[in-house]
Amino acid sequence: MTKILGLGHSHIVAIAKGCYELQHEGFRLGGAPLLSRFLYLYDPEITPTLAEEGSASRLNARLRQIIDEERPDGVVLSVGGNEHIALSVTQPKERFDFILGAEPELDLEQGAEVLPEVAIRETLREKMAQTLSTIEAIRNETAAPIVCLEPPPPFPNSRILECPQEFFRKSFDPKKMSGETFRYKMWRTQTALYREVCARAGILFAAVPTEFIAPSGVLAEVVWGADASHANALFGRRMIQSAAELIEPRLSDGRQ
Repeated sequence: MTKILGLGHSHIVAIAKGCYELQHEGFRLGGAPLLSRFLYLYDPEITPTLAEEGSASRLNARLRQIIDEERPDGVVLSVGGNEHIALSVTQPKERFDFILGAEPELDLEQGAEVLPEVAIRETLREKMAQTLSTIEAIRNETAAPIVCLEPPPPFPNSRILECPQEFFRKSFDPKKMSGETFRYKMWRTQTALYREVCARAGILFAAVPTEFIAPSGVLAEVVWGADASHANALFGRRMIQSAAELIEPRLSDGRQ
């Protein structure tokens, strides 16, 4: 058996569903049948995820114990992932935009104040502080190869309008919604922060397949989940396959 341990928040549900489908079909990793276990990081048994030990933060003691007991051959992470949504679904009265350095050709919203990309990035970094610290803490607790899975891109505005209760506690003015290009840029800025922490911590990174990103930068309908934030099992299946490709050449010979 090749054992994979999955850790994450809400996006881990689709990942787990896709992985279980693969297992049922006899998927093999490193020449052996795949076996997996997934943990929801909001499970009361393993919260808070980080605990202060002296002057530093460390992974929850029960979670460390589970990792030690499982002795996984590989770990997949889907930690956080919706921070960009919280900061980009709607705009304040004075609308703003920014130039994404990696894709400077993307349109700017007409009439919006153009802010420095660094201001957007550092705001997201602050919003993601717990997420990024959790990823590094997990790296410190296992020598197994770890793959961080890129979260799905934003849904189109039309889908958000179909599920307004997911984002708004009361009625809202649709005119305040951000454009899809702006929301795509926010997602790309967030994933750049994932890539940054992965490079620093020696963690592999699995990007969303290009065919799952529509031309406008939103999530392709074929992998929409039941709401307007999360993808489906097909998305999870492909992300696990991508993770397996990264993990396989790094497997040790100590598998059971």
